[in-house]
Amino acid sequence: MDFIYNLNAEAKVAVGLVIAENMFNIISMDEPGYKIGREALDSCWKWLEGEKIDADDLCNYIDSEDYVDVAEFTNKEKDVQKQYAWYSVLDAVSYTTYQAYKKEKRKFVPQVVEVIDDETLKILGENAIESCYFKIESLNNVKIYLLENYSLNDNIETNNYIKRDSLPLV
Repeated sequence: MDFIYNLNAEAKVAVGLVIAENMFNIISMDEPGYKIGREALDSCWKWLEGEKIDADDLCNYIDSEDYVDVAEFTNKEKDVQKQYAWYSVLDAVSYTTYQAYKKEKRKFVPQVVEVIDDETLKILGENAIESCYFKIESLNNVKIYLLENYSLNDNIETNNYIKRDSLPLV
């Protein structure tokens, strides 16, 4: 996962979302929280694709006043394999939120986001691999594409958005 340090901010978000999407397949549509998890991931993709979604709106998926958020479903999950899936979603949404606040140039961010950084993304990948539901090889095509097209030399302020369907997903 060290390759992430050679990617721009948008590409890092894409890596997290690709892993989370892969892991989220473990959660079935009829399980509690599925709708919130799906909505959170979809909103993150939309933000990455350049739609106007505020960082505060993304943050609401990880820390809401009504306790109907990804963090709550993550904490309530008893099945170990599904916990990996929920933590993947939580980390990917948290990382996207972190980058959204950076892009908005917010000096003060919610406490839940203060601890998020590139290390969160690296841990997301490591945990997904540890779960045995995700193989790093499945990320290779995406990794190569992102390194070729969204290297560190690019800047998040260039509005170089990444479309989900442009990624070489298997």
